[in-house]
Amino acid sequence: MVREFRYGGDRFRATIHGRPGKEEIFIVQVLEDDEEGAEISLDRFEDADNNPDEPIETVLAKMVDRMRREQELTATLVSESFAWQEGRVLARVHSGLQH
Repeated sequence: MVREFRYGGDRFRATIHGRPGKEEIFIVQVLEDDEEGAEISLDRFEDADNNPDEPIETVLAKMVDRMRREQELTATLVSESFAWQEGRVLARVHSGLQH
């Protein structure tokens, strides 16, 4: 899945593939002119601290928080919580499960 979300007043694009709780996740900040900004990735299959029951929205927010700390970025609107961008599903990919 490729989908955009807003968090802390900023826009991001998440690319997520794999099965729930064991996804590979790539996040890139989308700047005002649609240029790509800072990025971060995580492989939940390899991450020793991974809680596979944690909702993907929580994982994405934590990843953005980590990216901001590591790259010394500041949220535009700290009080804005995580929200998917409606209508901004850029691609749908199968879940990885074979039927």
